[in-house]
Amino acid sequence: MFKSGLEENILENNFRTIDDTELEDFGIECRAKGFDPEEFNLEEHDYVETPESGIIFSPNAKLTITQKKTNISRTYSTGNATHWVADFSEDLRKGIFK
Repeated sequence: MFKSGLEENILENNFRTIDDTELEDFGIECRAKGFDPEEFNLEEHDYVETPESGIIFSPNAKLTITQKKTNISRTYSTGNATHWVADFSEDLRKGIFK
């Protein structure tokens, strides 16, 4: 499990199933909806990494995003063929994190 605030991960992407483009899109969506990306904690979980090869298996990988001041969180699927940023953006639009 990897847990960290967004700030240290934007500078150096330490996530296992989230790529740089997704992190950039996350920030864009936050700002477009009137939020600062730093208002959120991102926590990856449910992925498998083989120690020998460092290969990540993520068919069930998840990302939990928690707004720091309200402690409201939602969990999204990550990895190939997922659209967690769009789902998160829709939740912002709906006011889920207010």
